[in-house]
Amino acid sequence: MKKVNAKFALLGLSLVLTMGTLATSCSKDDDGYEEPTNATIDPAVGTYKGKLTVYTNSGVKEWYNAVTIVTKEGSNKLKFTAKTGEPYSLINPKTFTVETGAFFGENTQDIVSLIGSLEGIFHFYGSNKNISVIAEKQSETELQYHYEGVKQ
Repeated sequence: MKKVNAKFALLGLSLVLTMGTLATSCSKDDDGYEEPTNATIDPAVGTYKGKLTVYTNSGVKEWYNAVTIVTKEGSNKLKFTAKTGEPYSLINPKTFTVETGAFFGENTQDIVSLIGSLEGIFHFYGSNKNISVIAEKQSETELQYHYEGVKQ
């Protein structure tokens, strides 16, 4: 019985050593990755066109080719609003505290809202200049909505 336990212990030790060797990264594996040097939120600022889905008590309403605007409200804040004078202008503007980094691929400058943001979620994909916004209700008068758009 002691021989069997010793064999299992030796097998377990060799498995741990093998997995440790396979999971360790070599420095030359990271040669193609570069951290974005331009750590500004300016690339997300602009006008977007895309699909807006609004969730109300009476149902779901969708607009295609909805125009929205993202403006800079500080070094780490972006404001999302709908174009005025449109039927979908009823959505409430949202201001997101954001950070930059390569979140959605190597060598990209992406901009995302901070985790745990009560306003919802803001994602700017640097590789294709698209945004995704999920706005949460923060009061009874606000609307919950989802927007996917491309920078114009």
